[in-house]
Amino acid sequence: MTDRRPIDDETLVRLRHGGPARMAELAALAGIDTSVRQRLTEWDGQDAALRALYGPVFDEPVPKRHRDLLDSAAAPARSGLYLLARAAAVAGLLAIGGAGGWAAARIGRVAETGSSLADVALRTYATYVVEVAHPIEVPASDEAHLVGWLSKRLGHRIAAPDLDLYGFRLMGGRVVPDTNGAAAMMMYEDDIGRRITLYVARAPNGSESEFRFTEKGTAKGFWWIEDDLGCAVIGDLPRETLRAISIKAYDALTKA
Repeated sequence: MTDRRPIDDETLVRLRHGGPARMAELAALAGIDTSVRQRLTEWDGQDAALRALYGPVFDEPVPKRHRDLLDSAAAPARSGLYLLARAAAVAGLLAIGGAGGWAAARIGRVAETGSSLADVALRTYATYVVEVAHPIEVPASDEAHLVGWLSKRLGHRIAAPDLDLYGFRLMGGRVVPDTNGAAAMMMYEDDIGRRITLYVARAPNGSESEFRFTEKGTAKGFWWIEDDLGCAVIGDLPRETLRAISIKAYDALTKA
């Protein structure tokens, strides 16, 4: 009987992430080697845990300040000094990304209670979501006027995100008060009468932020600050649904 040399982890990783031929070789090895099967099972569990922890973060939009760094790093090189600056920018982005990833992984924590934006967005939701006769001022049937009016009052171009993919249709919106002046509130409703609100306000003195989670009672949502705008999506929905809707809203507002 011939002793078989143990298969090292480096070889297994190369086979595990290779093409069909290497995957077939790995399957054959796993069929005859208990140690290989055990290590693959352990790695599969680790991969599943990482996907559960970081998967939702992967879907979140890249903050503008990070996109700006990428854009500057991709600009045509004109001098040796520029190359040094570009290398520094990329290194800075990697450092920020590392810290950002840690912060993003902590998204599950409730936003600070002192957050003015989150507090006002929650109060606005609670005030208007229960209204039967007058939850909005301008209906979705006049969407162009609604978006133009809200943009003018905010002094910043905004858009009404299309949330049909999640079963929510725009009802309309209204101007509401905010600590920094006028704010916009757009309301959406699904076929069973559930409502969500998108709150948008100027945040001229606010620092850009990643997505933050907030909740009060049954109302919960995500909020963020970018380009001097503070935004929040609030509703009584599963957290992951609100996260997905918030990402869609972020994309629509960024491209407005």
